[in-house]
This record gives sequence, structure tokens and C-alpha cells, in this order.
Amino acid sequence: MKGVGPVTQNALLDSCSCINNCFEACYDDLVSLYTAKLIGKKKISSFIEQRQDMDIRNRAEEILEVSRTLGIDVVTREDVAFPVRFKNISDIPVVLYMKGSLMINEYESSAGIVGARRCTKEGKGKAIELATSAVSHGSAVISGMAKGIDSYAHTAAIKSGGYTIAVLGNGVDICYPKEHDRLYEEIARCGCVLSEYPPGTMPREYNFPRRNRLIAALSDTLYVVDAGRHSGTETTIESSRRYGRQVIVV
Repeated sequence: MKGVGPVTQNALLDSCSCINNCFEACYDDLVSLYTAKLIGKKKISSFIEQRQDMDIRNRAEEILEVSRTLGIDVVTREDVAFPVRFKNISDIPVVLYMKGSLMINEYESSAGIVGARRCTKEGKGKAIELATSAVSHGSAVISGMAKGIDSYAHTAAIKSGGYTIAVLGNGVDICYPKEHDRLYEEIARCGCVLSEYPPGTMPREYNFPRRNRLIAALSDTLYVVDAGRHSGTETTIESSRRYGRQVIVV
């Protein structure tokens, strides 16, 4: 729904207790959420106007059908597998798409490892060392499958027999960058490829800052390796601090 993003979606679900109630609630009950200043007036109006739109419902059914066809699992906020680390964060999506096994809730600790695409030899070594150490201590390794530091962290986690999650800025049916097709398959086999974007969503520059907040939310500790100022990792650091995660810059 246009104008009804994650913050509004979470607020509606929190207020109405379940998705059915959101769609069945009367006009006055929904307007009362605005009166209580839980949700903005424009957001409530957008939801009320669009909740009976059959085009939107048909699009949702199409997404589910495509996901089933492509072997993509759809995980909602109500599912047991939905990351506990996402709880009580208002801007986290209520629906996730994935390939592999979403087992993050089975891990008491998680390490996010992100950094420069064009990293130094020392940076590469540090990423491998951090990921290997995280696995040896029973932690999940979280990153974004980008070139450089991200790919070294995922690869080291897999080689160490650990669990790793790659959070994408596109649909999980698309491998980006293309040259990581083998790594993509390995992560889906040994861990999880995860996205808030439905299948078919192409990688766009503005998708990645949003992707970075999910990396931050999944990571108890975020390690930033070889990243320069004004790089994409800044948004991950900002989100980590906003969510109360530990940040270590290497």
C-alpha cells in the first residue's frame, strides 16, 4: 500500500492485535488511533482508502504465488521463525522473504561484519579472522553479500562450518552482484538469504540503506572493517546505535 510503510504497519498490528482486525476494524476505531497519536492521520486515511482495493489484494496473491513457484519462503511477524531481534523496533518490515533456513533465533549471539568493497589485504584478513572467531564462539555471522569485506565474512563463516545470513537490497530470487552466484548458493544452503523486498525487485541504490538497517538489527555486535567516511556502512552504524547494538570499527 502506498504511504503505509513499516512503522505504520507495525503500529496497526500492535493496536489491532492481528492482521484480520486491521482489515475488519470500523472507521471510528481506526480514526481513534490517530486521536491517540499512535498513527498519523494521513497514514490512517491511506490505509482505510486502500484496504478494500482488489488490485492490491491481487498483487499480494501474485507475490505469494511467485514466491511458492521460486521456492521462496514468506515469513511474517507472527511466525515463530521471525527474528526475535526485530521485536519492538518500529521500522522493521512485517514480512520477510528468504531462501534457506532462518535460524537466527537459535543463536544467543550474532556478529555483523561489513565494510569496504575495495578493501585492503589487511582488511580481508581481519574480516576472515572476525568471522572465523564468531563461528568458534557459536555466533551467527550477518552481512550483505557485497563485494569485499561482506563476501569474505560470509565465505569464512561457511568454511568454518558456521551459520550466516546475507541480507539483500533486492529480491532473494536475484543474485547481486552476479559474480557471487556460487556464494549465493552456498549461503542459501548453509544459512539464509533474506530480504524485505518481494521477488523480482531489482537492486537499486536507495534499497541498500534500508537493507543496512536489517543487518544492524540482526547483529548484537557490528564490526566495521576498512570503511571510509561517507561510505554505505555509515547507515549501518547509525542504525546499530539507534537499536542499541555494539559497534566496533576496525
